[in-house]
Amino acid sequence: MAKGSVRKKGKKWYYRFYVENESGNLVQKEYAGTESKSETEKLLRKAMEDYEEKKFVAKTENITLGTLLDIWAEEELKTGTLSNGTVENYLLTINRIKQHPISNRKLKSVTSEHLQQFLDLLTFGGTAGEFTSKGYSKDYIHSFSAVLQQSFRFAVFPKKYITFNPMQYVVLRKKSENVDLFTDKEGIDSETTPLTFRQYQELIAYLEKKNRPAILPMQIAYFTGLRLGEICGLTWQDINLEEQYLTVRRSVRYNGARHKMELDRLNGKR
Repeated sequence: MAKGSVRKKGKKWYYRFYVENESGNLVQKEYAGTESKSETEKLLRKAMEDYEEKKFVAKTENITLGTLLDIWAEEELKTGTLSNGTVENYLLTINRIKQHPISNRKLKSVTSEHLQQFLDLLTFGGTAGEFTSKGYSKDYIHSFSAVLQQSFRFAVFPKKYITFNPMQYVVLRKKSENVDLFTDKEGIDSETTPLTFRQYQELIAYLEKKNRPAILPMQIAYFTGLRLGEICGLTWQDINLEEQYLTVRRSVRYNGARHKMELDRLNGKR
């Protein structure tokens, strides 16, 4: 059990106790309490209990993959330089991984085979416990791969929970698709079916009557393939009329947690 004590400075009491740093040495931490000695002693006991509990969980032999993901999210993901949209996407991905039985495995027992099976399940579909996958798109699975790659790298260094990254041996497999590029049939099975030029013309004609300001973003979207949020983030400085190209530097998105629109910077993505 951690050792602690309280002391009075001025009108206020402070509590302090020893904790173990990353090198295994004991260092003293001090925190402000209240003007009551008994209340401050209660705060000390609670702080030491919390420390002992977290210290037990944080021992390498007790850390699960789910715990690692939580630690990585708090210490690196949320404090890093990624855009708000990417952070939110990765947090949702972490919650999804934690629904799979692999998240309950002790970190040192997670192998490349386990991770390969998990990503294959995402790709081809199937069930593991209560976790079900219908087979997802390559872009969606890339989020899972990125989260696992970065969290395992974080576990190797700086955390030193493990000595190597098992994700380095995992590959993203592709579903075989037999598609007739020259079929005359309508309604081809596809996740996204782009508008034909005729449909685009019909849409523009409709907007001419109903919502003329929406025509320009629709034109940009159709001829450049930009997302709506990226179009809304464009300024005149992003448009090079002489060389005929756009530079996407930001994106507008709706933050459901804050119930407002936000502008994400994309670090010069083109």
